[in-house]
Amino acid sequence: MEVDPNAFAGPPADQEPADLQTAKLIRMGRSLDMDNRINTRINRYINAAIEKQEEEGPEASLKLLARLNPKRLNRMERASVARIAASLNYSMGDTEAAIRSFREAIEEETLPVDQETDMRFNIAQLYASKHQWEETIEALYEWFRWSEEDEPVPYYLLGIANFQLKRPDMAIVNTERAIEVAKEPKEPWLQLLAALYVQKQNYLKAAPVLERLVLDFPKKQYWVQLGLIYGAMDNYRASLAVQQVAYSQGFLTNDKDLRRLARSYLYANLPYPAAQVLDKGIADGIIEQDSKGLELLANSWIASREYAKSMPPLIEAAEIAENGDLYVRLGQVNLQREEWKAAADSLEKAIEKGDLSNPGNVKLLLGIAYYNSGESFRSKRWFIEAMEYDKTRADGKKWIDHIEKEANRE
Repeated sequence: MEVDPNAFAGPPADQEPADLQTAKLIRMGRSLDMDNRINTRINRYINAAIEKQEEEGPEASLKLLARLNPKRLNRMERASVARIAASLNYSMGDTEAAIRSFREAIEEETLPVDQETDMRFNIAQLYASKHQWEETIEALYEWFRWSEEDEPVPYYLLGIANFQLKRPDMAIVNTERAIEVAKEPKEPWLQLLAALYVQKQNYLKAAPVLERLVLDFPKKQYWVQLGLIYGAMDNYRASLAVQQVAYSQGFLTNDKDLRRLARSYLYANLPYPAAQVLDKGIADGIIEQDSKGLELLANSWIASREYAKSMPPLIEAAEIAENGDLYVRLGQVNLQREEWKAAADSLEKAIEKGDLSNPGNVKLLLGIAYYNSGESFRSKRWFIEAMEYDKTRADGKKWIDHIEKEANRE
């Protein structure tokens, strides 16, 4: 069913509801009703109940008010007693009784309209406290029909209620209106609107709300969310910039955040700061020294051409990894450094550990390592084994042909 979300935004800003006009007339009439006043005896009774609350608690006050016979009270007296009873019930945590008492006070239609309007909003708040969201919305509509004020809080409460009822479009309209009406929107209002936009995957609108949050309420969660939103929008430069600021302000304090920052640096082709972030995170005990984290650090140093610095984390990562692929990576680094024997040793360990993603290539590299270390006979064996795989068959044959030509020349 298609729903018009604007129907849930409250009354139009430029149109005065008919009920509001009626309320003004009622207000004038009540101010002239001289016969509907609280007499002195009942007033003393009410004041005694208020004093008893301070001395003995709300329950004693309610018992005192219960002595009054409603049939012998006029409308103003009944409404005033009900209003006080509502406050007493609320202070005792009995929200249902508080709501009933507020409604009894309103039904007398004699209190000043402003007071009745406040009680209508109190009813909406009480329903919200009980997570009775449909009743909350109904009570808020009643408040909108009588209130002369265009206040942000009721719109926000509508937004919360519709959010809880899984009506995100309606909730967005409500919350947008709350922020529009407010001179200085509160943090929860902006937080709710950002969450609603993200839920709808409207990242273009979520970004400026989160930007406002990080400026007005700078907290870690908003910096992280803003970086993620920019990433979801494929604006990786902005995502990295946000993460850099968050890191410099000390907001990125867990393993996941620091790894994300390092990967953002690598994506931006900035491996050296990536390595620095990871190195410090591991040294500070924030980043866990698992195979993935150590591999990421090693790869960052390798991309920075800091091969010597890449070796310790890569060796440690290879030792604790579940398969031999990191030993292969270690062998490749040693090959780049022309450390042939060390490369051969790493590649042998890779084969021994097993479960390799490309065993043919490992055997080809092992042949190359032994060839360059002057062990042609051993290298030929690995080139022959590399020829057993489709991807490395041609390269293996070329190396064998090269070795045999060299042998014939000798």
